[in-house]
Formats: sequence, C-alpha cells, structure tokens
Amino acid sequence: MPAETGPHRVVTERAVFGFDDETRRMTLLSVAPWSSVDEVLSEIEFTPLVAANVESLAPPTEEELAMLRANIDPTGRTISGDWITLEEDGGALRRVRA
Repeated sequence: MPAETGPHRVVTERAVFGFDDETRRMTLLSVAPWSSVDEVLSEIEFTPLVAANVESLAPPTEEELAMLRANIDPTGRTISGDWITLEEDGGALRRVRA
C-alpha cells in the first residue's frame, strides 16, 4: 500500500466495514441480508463505529456466484468451510449451509 494509507474495506460473510477518515476507527457500513447489525456486533471482540445508515447488501447474482466458484475458489471452500446458500423465508433471505 502507498505510504500514509491503510485498508479501505474489510469484508466478512456478514458485513462490510470501512474506516473513519479522521479517527481511522473501523466502521460498520453494511450487513448481509441474512444478518443484522446486532448479530454482527455480538460476534466481534471490539466496538466499531456504526454508520448512521447501515445498508443491507444485495445477495450475489448467479453470474457472480459462478465466477467466484470457477475463478476465485474452484475448490468450493470458503473461510468457514462451506459455500453460502440463501433461501427465501417469508419474504426475507436466510443463510443455509450447502
């Protein structure tokens, strides 16, 4: 990374974080549709800043999933060990394991 810079985003399977311009503290920006702000915050060991408007991430399209599976991770493994699969449950998305 260039001098005087740092990470721009941190992406997990539940959320996307950025960094506050002044304090450089990690800031929760958006959550996955199968998660919530409270769930994300309960699973981390520090208290990040939380954006005034935390957005909900759109689930990946079939085209994006195909590209990830073929080009990025052809073994079919993620950090947690399984592909994320989504099911609709009463109009809301929920995450299930494949």
